[in-house]
Amino acid sequence: MMLGCITLLMSAAPSFASTIRLCTGAANGNYFAAGDMIKNMAGSAVDIAVVETGGTIDSLDRMLSLLKDDIKACDAMIGQPDGPVYISRSSPANVKKVRQVASLHREYLHVLCGKQSGVDDLGDLENNPEKYRIAIGEQGSGAWLIWQNLVSEDEDYGAVPVSNEGGIMALSSVSSGDTTCMLVPAGLRNGTPMEADSTFGDTVALVGANDKDFDDAIDIKGKSLYEYAKIPGEAYPKSFNYWSDVQTISWLAGVYVNTERFDQKTLSTFIQAATRAAGGIKAEFGQ
Repeated sequence: MMLGCITLLMSAAPSFASTIRLCTGAANGNYFAAGDMIKNMAGSAVDIAVVETGGTIDSLDRMLSLLKDDIKACDAMIGQPDGPVYISRSSPANVKKVRQVASLHREYLHVLCGKQSGVDDLGDLENNPEKYRIAIGEQGSGAWLIWQNLVSEDEDYGAVPVSNEGGIMALSSVSSGDTTCMLVPAGLRNGTPMEADSTFGDTVALVGANDKDFDDAIDIKGKSLYEYAKIPGEAYPKSFNYWSDVQTISWLAGVYVNTERFDQKTLSTFIQAATRAAGGIKAEFGQ
């Protein structure tokens, strides 16, 4: 009887995978590169597989909704802090599994608007929403995610027509005047903002995001989700405000885990790798 009880207890104990699957984002993006830096920092202490995903929402879904043994599932992720906030609105119980274990590089909301639109700040759009149109990327993208949270903080933005274009397609549309503005959440000198600065400077401007409703947003710990910070003019030297900084909302990318998928020893080792790698990631992508 005693042996049977022991066998039952052993079979009921949770099992944890020997490899940590770390969700990031696109293979050519900063999150994926940061994941590689964490993996390299961990060395042989723990095996980390860096997984390409569609962005923060996709990573959260893989980390929280998929079964652990699903080939697409992840145990940890790198993402925007407003991702867990968005998930908490529909699944507060699920988000309780989420723990942030490290803070990484600073990111900014780049608001790119057509010069002929006369828009000087994202806040201009809520004053006359039927006049404007904004590109927020595909559903689940980082820009789409931020827009959902901005609308949650100030419902007036919900009246602004949106398109789900992103990248070069959205940039071309803003340049031609078909779309007023586009959102690009990113670290400095990243992808689309660099392309805009290099080749669309005659028709596209980098503007601010300073609606005071934005700083009312809180993260899953009850602390401020965003802060105001300045994009330094020298970050985009060819066309964008070389002599003046642009103020916008900003945040730190984070490393998050599903606490139910780690034993204490493995979690401690992973946290150590993530925090040690954070310094190099900030040096590479911005403090």
